[in-house]
Order: sequence, then structure tokens, then C-alpha cells
Amino acid sequence: MANLGLIILAGGLGTRLGGANKALVQLNGQPLITHILQQLSHCSEHIVISANRDIAQFQQYGYPVCPDLPDYSQMGPLAGIVSAAQLMPQHIQYLQVVPCDLPWISSNVILRLHQELYKQPDLNIVCAADTVHLHPIVCQMRRRHLKILEQQLNSSGKHSVRSVIHPYPHSVVTFSDNKPFTNYNHSAMFTTGAAE
Repeated sequence: MANLGLIILAGGLGTRLGGANKALVQLNGQPLITHILQQLSHCSEHIVISANRDIAQFQQYGYPVCPDLPDYSQMGPLAGIVSAAQLMPQHIQYLQVVPCDLPWISSNVILRLHQELYKQPDLNIVCAADTVHLHPIVCQMRRRHLKILEQQLNSSGKHSVRSVIHPYPHSVVTFSDNKPFTNYNHSAMFTTGAAE
């Protein structure tokens, strides 16, 4: 997928973890972001980490690290996506977004989303779902859809990821395996550990 770029969102405040930087919290001896990079680094040659603190630590992974643009500072995931996309080469026409708290996300998810988006040229964006929940933050979009994200950020409306999916040409890909979408956003999940 030479024309696919991967954006890892690691710019949240970690409020459910007492303010800890979620992407750097360890699970099974490794930071969450390490798990994600191990799972997905072969999906794209162009990976950008969206982060607003601990920049130097993220830079050690060898990928560009991008804080929110000043106009969109601390405006949530849409701000992270739009800001990080600025660092993608012009030939990248598909942007895959993944949050930093899904350590078991798999390359199969990215491939399935890409297949769905590629085969339907009229679609702007596709997102993942499992048998229980929709996961709008696990989405893949055509680069042209960034204009919609910017419009939403500049509006007085909601700045959620759902706000840039449902009103526009989109599709949902449902996965029967829920494990890739196990969300590590509570401290109890780290203390109990998890087996791969």
C-alpha cells in the first residue's frame, strides 16, 4: 500500500489514567505505542505520530512526531489528524488513523479498510466496527476528506470523529474478532496484564 500513510494518535490528555501519557504506559513490558508499531509498521513507509508532549521520547522510534497546529491546539483527534497529515508526502492519497490505546490492532484491519475504500471511489471514509461497537477512530480516509475535517474544526459544531463520518459518503467494515479493538484506557487494564 505505497500510497497509504499511517497516523498514530498519541496526543490525548490521559485523563482516565490520571494524566499519564497513555501511549507510553507499559503493557507486558512495552509501551502501548511499541505494540502498535510492531503490529503495523510494515503497512506503510510513511508513519506520523501525533503527540503534544514527551516529543523526544516519541522521536526515538524514528518516525516524524507532530504536535497539534497552533490553530487547533488541544481540539481532540481531528486536530491530531489534520496536523499530522501535513507531514505526509503528496503522493499519499489514503490516510489510516489508529489511536495509541489499541495494542492488538492488526494489519488485517488496515488491509480490509483499504480494500473497502479502494473499491468504492465515491466513499470519503471507512471505519471499523466489531460485533459490539463502532470504532470511528479506527478509520481510513481519502486525503481529500481532510478539507471536511478542517471545516469541522473551524466550525462551532462538534469536533468528534463521528461528526466527519456519518454526514458524508462512508462505509463501515465489521470484524468478527473483537480483540484488535480492545481499548486500554483504564489503569486496571494495565495492572491485570494481557496475553498476546
